[in-house]
Amino acid sequence: MILYICLFVISYLSGAVPFSFLLVKLIRGIDLREVGSGNVGATNAGRVLGKWGFVVAFCCDMLKAFIPLYVFRQIPGIDGNIILFCALFIILGHTYTVFLRFKGGKGVATGVGVFMALSPYSLFWALLTFFLVIAVFRIVSLGSIISAVILMISVWLNSDWFGLQIFTAVVVLFVIYKHKSNIVRIMQGKEHKIGERVV
Repeated sequence: MILYICLFVISYLSGAVPFSFLLVKLIRGIDLREVGSGNVGATNAGRVLGKWGFVVAFCCDMLKAFIPLYVFRQIPGIDGNIILFCALFIILGHTYTVFLRFKGGKGVATGVGVFMALSPYSLFWALLTFFLVIAVFRIVSLGSIISAVILMISVWLNSDWFGLQIFTAVVVLFVIYKHKSNIVRIMQGKEHKIGERVV
């Protein structure tokens, strides 16, 4: 039990590291919460720093999920459902980080890291969908929402791990919920497109 608690705490703290916020603050001296969408994720960091800023922030948010989950899965005797709880705590850490008064990102890049560790095949189809949507519409939030749905469908069709199926459904619904303001802006035609800088 103590081991599980330690894993959960490590998972949350790993997810809670606000790489996008730190990157923008370090390079531009700007509080990411006060520009663009106000979100402290990779997409908003990209609006301030450009494409390279998005890529660096995205990779950092992805790896902070993938690395601990990959390491935890190597520990003998760790049940798969415990790994799922660790993944959940990582996502919660990212979206409700204790380091920024519980205001974090929307969980997309971190979710990529989670499913890279848990279901890379389904992640492949989700990423393919993401890039196709981005190529056509140039709207990251739209790509994130649609690819999240594709991820859920792929996991349910290709995995017999019921816990992972339920976990994926919960994560996807959570991601969509976190994008509710983006959905409104998309419907209004006001959502930012790739290449648009805000500062």
